[in-house]
Amino acid sequence: MGFDVIVLGATFLGAGIAEALGDRCLMIDRRPQAGYEFINSLKFGHRFDKPLKTEAARSLLEDFKQNGAFEGDRICLFECAPHFYSLLLDKNVLLNTEIISVEHNDDGFTVTTHGVSGYRVHKAKTVIDTRSLPDAATEKYLNFIVNTDKGATLPDRLDTEKFGYECDTVVKCRVNMSDGYQTARKKVFDIVTTLEGFKVAMVADEFEYTFKNEIPKSETGITLFPSQSYANPLLAYDAGVILGGEL
Repeated sequence: MGFDVIVLGATFLGAGIAEALGDRCLMIDRRPQAGYEFINSLKFGHRFDKPLKTEAARSLLEDFKQNGAFEGDRICLFECAPHFYSLLLDKNVLLNTEIISVEHNDDGFTVTTHGVSGYRVHKAKTVIDTRSLPDAATEKYLNFIVNTDKGATLPDRLDTEKFGYECDTVVKCRVNMSDGYQTARKKVFDIVTTLEGFKVAMVADEFEYTFKNEIPKSETGITLFPSQSYANPLLAYDAGVILGGEL
């Protein structure tokens, strides 16, 4: 089956593209969960005061508010994730699907995948990669949440961010760009062992990246557009809707 656009990565930006294109778009990801680049990395975001340009993104913001995502200047994406997922109900989305290859040809692209139904081949005029691109990043973090409900203060040496729950704090553990998840998790553990009297609520299972101002162009003709390069998920979704409307 052919599509106008195939989106690599079930991201907030990818969801915006799918919102704009409808059946003309197919989104593919090896992970079982959409929006992981913000939700699973515990990158809850900032600059939520920046105006959104599309009605779809403004509607999503209102849904986030109604679902209790915001408490003052804090946000917790866990509270609004289900509503975000509902945006994908009528879209062409393949989760738990490994992308085997992306080949550029005269007619566009051929994308070979493997999932629960075996190997499949998809064709599209355009391929947009919205996944995180480590080669384009300048910093890399493995974040974790620490419970601070006893009113204690975390050491100043830690890079921290408040989020939706008053009693919890996100700690940003900077790791080397070459570190895999196991190595990065060991660095988190080394920090945790120094925090007496605090409880770790969870550790992210995705990395947070800080990107360069300019994303490099792919030599294969694929459009590189990492969703996590935006300050928050709503801005990424907004950009996706705009991009989809231009295709």
